[in-house]
Amino acid sequence: MSVPAIRNCLGVVSQVVNLFRNHSNANKIFQETIQEHAPDSKKKRLLRLCDTRFIERHDSIIVFLELFECIVMALEEIAQRTWTISSTASTLHSASQKSEFLVSIVVCEKLFSLTLPLSIFLQNKSSDLVSAVKYTNEVLSSLRQMRETANDTFTEVFQVASKFSANLFDTELQAPRVTSRQKSSANPQTTSNEEYFRVTTFITCIDTLIQNLTDRFIKNEDILSSFQLLLPGYACEKKINELEKLGPYFQDEMPLSAVQAEYKLWCAKISSIDPSTEILKLLEYCDGTFFRAMNLLLKVMATLSVTTASVERSFSTMKR
Repeated sequence: MSVPAIRNCLGVVSQVVNLFRNHSNANKIFQETIQEHAPDSKKKRLLRLCDTRFIERHDSIIVFLELFECIVMALEEIAQRTWTISSTASTLHSASQKSEFLVSIVVCEKLFSLTLPLSIFLQNKSSDLVSAVKYTNEVLSSLRQMRETANDTFTEVFQVASKFSANLFDTELQAPRVTSRQKSSANPQTTSNEEYFRVTTFITCIDTLIQNLTDRFIKNEDILSSFQLLLPGYACEKKINELEKLGPYFQDEMPLSAVQAEYKLWCAKISSIDPSTEILKLLEYCDGTFFRAMNLLLKVMATLSVTTASVERSFSTMKR
């Protein structure tokens, strides 16, 4: 995410995870700390922040927050040793107690939990553009509602972050010192620490997430609205002239008049089919010999690129 506070937060999380996973001495102290202070925890190991698997990114944040107390204690102990990694541990310990980090990681957990169902769907090999846009609109609706009630919603986030700050570092969350003129970082006119972080981190993060989802999915609604004419619940002879917009997909195979004639038969065919039927299932009802154009267009619709999840899935499992 392009929000500086969130990007920096995830960078710190990634470095902490790498420290404990890549160095046996650090991991040993971490495991001993968990055994002493959180013996009932089922989580014993931190998860990496995978750049391509967003489901795992969410799980990583969840585990990190669950073991955060043990992480802080382990970093503090490692920093007091004379190991080569002690300076790194000291730096990460200092970074983890900053107010901006504490607020950002709780914000990440809250927003990632909202987008998790969409991430799971998009990782599905059978996901299609129609469903993707539908689910994205549902997530956007929740995000916009959260944006409208930001004052109340962020209060809960701020309280959780404040609890971490008080219990682990015996400090209160503080907005960074700002100057009268500042170009490289946020400098809003706020009256409280909570308001500062609500404006600079929470609201900014929601706005960025809404914009990213809109750019990636909702911009495809123009294409989708034309293809939806083929689906149960949308098919209607009165909209037959709109098939002309799909001309680039069938004009090399058959003329528009033939497609329009076939479309009338298709409307009658699917009038009794459940509107929630998936595209791949709908293709089973569509005889490619009788409904040549409809079959072709449904195949195009089913194979429209939703995300790069399949490519990323293959790349992340390649043997190196």
